[in-house]
Amino acid sequence: MFDKIDPQSISLAIISPSLLITFREAFEAILLMIILISYLKRTNQVSLVKPGYIGGLLGTVISIATGITLYLLYISIDLDLAEAIASFIAVPVITSVVYWMTTKGKEVIYKGVTKAIAGGVIGVVFTAFVFVFREGLETVLLIQPYALRDIVSTFIGVLLGLIIALAIGYLFYRGTLKLSLRLFFVITSILLVLIAGSILGYGVHEFIEYLEKNNYELGIWREYVYKLPIDRNNVLHDKNIVGAILATMFGYATKMELLRFATQIPYQILGVIILLKIYSKPRR
Repeated sequence: MFDKIDPQSISLAIISPSLLITFREAFEAILLMIILISYLKRTNQVSLVKPGYIGGLLGTVISIATGITLYLLYISIDLDLAEAIASFIAVPVITSVVYWMTTKGKEVIYKGVTKAIAGGVIGVVFTAFVFVFREGLETVLLIQPYALRDIVSTFIGVLLGLIIALAIGYLFYRGTLKLSLRLFFVITSILLVLIAGSILGYGVHEFIEYLEKNNYELGIWREYVYKLPIDRNNVLHDKNIVGAILATMFGYATKMELLRFATQIPYQILGVIILLKIYSKPRR
């Protein structure tokens, strides 16, 4: 998919979704840690703050180790197949994460914090570990399809997303920054669903290429549903800078196979509709 693309277009196209995914997941982990630490301080259990940080650090380290291990496993097999598998794993992860946070997140988080306090040092370490590791694991799963295309640009996107999340999280914790968390999660959840659709479409595209290399006949499913009359020199072509960014972020393509169209487009449309319906319900 990325052959013969301008290197600058590839870099910016990969950095953009990697940054957004990392920012969303890292900020969510930071919020969970803020809730836990703030609750400990408010209930005069300052001695448990340090174990909380230790649990968070362990979650971070193990997430990174998991991401590296997965990447090494993926690059040991056929690249088209690896990208397809990584994409097909990432999509249900994004879907479940967004749905869980939208419908059950607040209730489960506060129950988790309450149980952590009751469990003393071990309970706090374990809860902080789970809070951070879950978000970290989600991040490494979601960015694998991008890492397989361009590991350097993915790393830059992850680093930038992490820095921004830490900066905003710190300002939010200090009370310097006023942020509507509901609006934040509405916007980022919708963007994540669109990115998930993009990853799904890309995975299908790579799977088609893998099957063709192995002489599997897909018939009509391999045929293009459309081919946009956009010249290769046009910035909106998906191998140029603007088009490449739109392609990796939202699944935009100047031509699309029937199988990809039948999976990507319905997923994105239904996903956004369901999210908007959930968020339109009155808050309790």
